[in-house]
Parts: sequence; C-alpha cells; structure tokens
Amino acid sequence: MIYVTGDTHGDETRFKQFKKLFPKRRDHLLVCGDFGFVWDGSEKEKKRLARLERLDCMILFIEGVHDNLDLLSACPEEEYCGGRVRRVGKNILWMQRGELFTIDGMKIFALGGGESDDADEREPGVSWWPQELPSVEELTAARAVLERAGDEVDFIITHQPPDLELGLVDPRHQRINALGAFLRVTAETVRYRHWYFGSEHIDRTVSPKMTAVFEKVILCEKK
Repeated sequence: MIYVTGDTHGDETRFKQFKKLFPKRRDHLLVCGDFGFVWDGSEKEKKRLARLERLDCMILFIEGVHDNLDLLSACPEEEYCGGRVRRVGKNILWMQRGELFTIDGMKIFALGGGESDDADEREPGVSWWPQELPSVEELTAARAVLERAGDEVDFIITHQPPDLELGLVDPRHQRINALGAFLRVTAETVRYRHWYFGSEHIDRTVSPKMTAVFEKVILCEKK
C-alpha cells in the first residue's frame, strides 16, 4: 500500500504513528518535500536516520526548500520501481526530479524543488541552495517523461503547488516561478487521479483532485 504525508523537517515524532501503521508489511510512505533528515551530516543526524531504518516501510521523499542538496546529491544513485533515486538509507530513498515510479501497479510522478521565501536570510551552501528550483533542463526532461507516459499517471507528488492553486491555498501567496508555471501546465494537460503537495504546511482539500498535506497520513487508493 502507498501512503503520503507532508513535510517532516527532521522531526522523529512525526514517525511514531508509522510504527503502528506499518506493523507487519513493507508498504511505501511518500513525503512531499522538506524531509529534513539530511541537513548537516552530524552524528546526531545519522542516529536519527538509523532509527528511521528500523521502520518496516520504504520511505520515499522529494526535496523541498529545507534539505541539504549537496549532501543528498552525494548519495549513490540507482533505479527503484522504474525511476531514478538516491539511496539515503536502507529503506530511505530520495526520488529524483521528474521521475515516474510504478509502485503496486500505480504510476507516481514525482517532482521536488521549490523557492524559499527567506533565501536572503539564509547562507548559500549552508542553509540554502540555489539549485532548489529545478532548471530548465530538468523541467524539459520531466515533460518528456510525462509525454512517454501518454500524459497519464495515477498520482502526482510535488512540494510546491501549481500556480493556479496558490490563491486557493493562501491568498497572500503571490510568488510565481518557472516551476509553478510548469506545474500549472501539467495540471492542465496531464490526466491524473490525485495530486499531493506539502509546501503550505496545512492539511486541506484544495479541489476534488488536489490536496495540501502536512501532518496527516493519507492512503493513496486507485479507485
């Protein structure tokens, strides 16, 4: 089974419920950005990751705007369920941008990245990374992946929502960027069952086919 949740920001308490959720079988938990368990490479952080490795589930996450992209990019790359990932731990995988995964017979398109509101207050290469926004080349490759899939998937997992949803989530949210524009076109051209994103830190149904997710854990069902 496949579950999805929002930003975890390195908070172990968010995973306490998962010990009950995954008691016997190896299901999949998708995190919609800001995983936060790869930040400074400290011994304390390594111990937290080791405890996550004891969970009987596969944790797949996309990056948001609070993940150390330099450390993550140093993790070994491999293929998992048809898409490229970087292995962070025994059961912890970083889904690469614009990849398509087939898990339990369901096609999942994943595209991490976003734009920090407070980039001018953070230190490049230490607490902020300029590559947090996908490049034109990455977005072009993502478009090609969707075209090869016939522009039809079951679920879309992103950190940032498409531009057209920003006002519905937060009327004060006026930031527009190339990623949001790409996601808007994706929402208009791709057939999908449901879309989940995590950047807004709220649990709210935005539309019948789109959900902002934060602390809830939602079962992805192919109806």
